[in-house]
Amino acid sequence: MKVDIVDLNAVDAQRLVTESLIQSGFAVVENHKIPISELNALYEDWDNFFCKSNPDQYVTDAESQAGYFSALFAETAKGHEAQDLKEYFHYWPGGVLPGSVEKLTLHYYDAIFNLGRDVMAWLQANSPTTLWQSIDKPFEEYLSRNQTLLRILRYPPLTGNEPPDAIRAGAHEDINLITMLPAASESGLQIKPKGFDNWIPVEAPPGSIVINIGDMLQELTGGVIPSTTHRVVNPTGDAANKARLTAPVFCHPYPEMVLSDRYTAKSYLHERLSEINAEALRPS
Repeated sequence: MKVDIVDLNAVDAQRLVTESLIQSGFAVVENHKIPISELNALYEDWDNFFCKSNPDQYVTDAESQAGYFSALFAETAKGHEAQDLKEYFHYWPGGVLPGSVEKLTLHYYDAIFNLGRDVMAWLQANSPTTLWQSIDKPFEEYLSRNQTLLRILRYPPLTGNEPPDAIRAGAHEDINLITMLPAASESGLQIKPKGFDNWIPVEAPPGSIVINIGDMLQELTGGVIPSTTHRVVNPTGDAANKARLTAPVFCHPYPEMVLSDRYTAKSYLHERLSEINAEALRPS
């Protein structure tokens, strides 16, 4: 299996994106409206924030889940013991951003949020209507801007002293509806679709956007649209000396959205955060 790379200028782009997402849980799109120069600048500015400023002045807390998460408080993938090798910054609309990155980050957030709405509309329009019988309005109208999270991720260079089982991001599935993930500054993303025994690298050309399905959408569609397990492996050779940056946007619905007989969006999110966050940052 190979994750499709779809040119959004193609006549049948929306159908191709949907087919890839249903088949593998992932798709990669090119020729979207976010210039590669802006993505590169975003990564450079945030790398400077992590490395050359004082990120601890923005340290997060269990209530807000916003701000800076140091490597000490990085999440641990469900079912794993070793923490992920990363640091990151969480932003929700209305939250605080460092002044040096604020303008560019807000512009990026708006652009990729709008693309996420488009993807949600494409999914509903190009898949069986039976998948959407439990909702009573267009799928994209369930997307909550206030609940949609931007995570600026930095995976530091490896030191050689990492715990034996620790990798940049342990095997996991995302919690939300869909994730919009710009191609990282370095490679490492792999997926394991259901029914496959081997890990498959995701090819994401510079400037492209990786899209993947989250557990909430899988729950909503009774498993027909799959939330696929993925991870970020540790680099080797010269790449081990380089940081890896990316800026996923986790598209979340309004908390009261009913996903199934078992869950609302709120109850599902609370359960998952309690499983993966460091103990000091688990919601009460």
